[in-house]
Amino acid sequence: MRFKKKYTQYWEGAIKSPIDGLYIAGLKEVKTFLPLLKIGQNDKVLDLGCSYGRMYELLAEYSDYISGVDPDPYAVEKARTNAYEHVYTGTAEKTGFDSKYFDVVFCWAVYDVVDQQKGLLELNRILKKGGRFLVTGKNNNYLHDDEFAYNAEKNAFLKDFPNHFTDLRMLVPNLHSFGFALDKLIIFPRRGDLGLLKYVEVDPALDEFLGYEYMILGHKVTEPEKVSTKIDSPFSLTSQVIAIQKGYATSSELFKSEGIYYEY
Repeated sequence: MRFKKKYTQYWEGAIKSPIDGLYIAGLKEVKTFLPLLKIGQNDKVLDLGCSYGRMYELLAEYSDYISGVDPDPYAVEKARTNAYEHVYTGTAEKTGFDSKYFDVVFCWAVYDVVDQQKGLLELNRILKKGGRFLVTGKNNNYLHDDEFAYNAEKNAFLKDFPNHFTDLRMLVPNLHSFGFALDKLIIFPRRGDLGLLKYVEVDPALDEFLGYEYMILGHKVTEPEKVSTKIDSPFSLTSQVIAIQKGYATSSELFKSEGIYYEY
């Protein structure tokens, strides 16, 4: 399943009826965190991975200048039924917008399908100096007894759907290399906790980055350095450890041996 009409339609259905019974975070949950971005009415805001425009009305409560970008042309056409300023077909790695164009970038439930090194460099390119961002993604080190997270990772692999798990232990101390400063790091311990608003705010200097999903808020300080740090991987550290414990060399070997957990 790739980013075409079928995926957009699947996502529309999954929001209404989640495949594993867990509540998917929606507008109510987004509204909890949006004030942290301090969006002004005249700020230029990018809805990065806008899909069919699910978040437009909420973002438009804060700013008169909302743009969107999504890789699926079908989704882009649906998004254009909203009053976005601009909506382009593009990706997080190559948005198609001018450099230093945005004051704010909002990226909700998208970064786990993004080449994150390229995505952060593009994020820096399109943000003005001092521009803010909010990004959510999947951490590569989730709890070993989180069966929902494990089965979601396995199913995605067996369905040939790309996963990019963030290594927060590498990203957080190297965020400055991408030209950013960290304002806030929030961890949602288990799969489904984002929808339930169960979270902990993490002190990067003291706390362990353990949990399934995360939210990073930060701002652009400068242009990026030459970055070589690998910050994401197609398999979580958790599944790799479980594979070794079960006698398999890799997560992919383990997943293939077990098969799909549930169909969707």
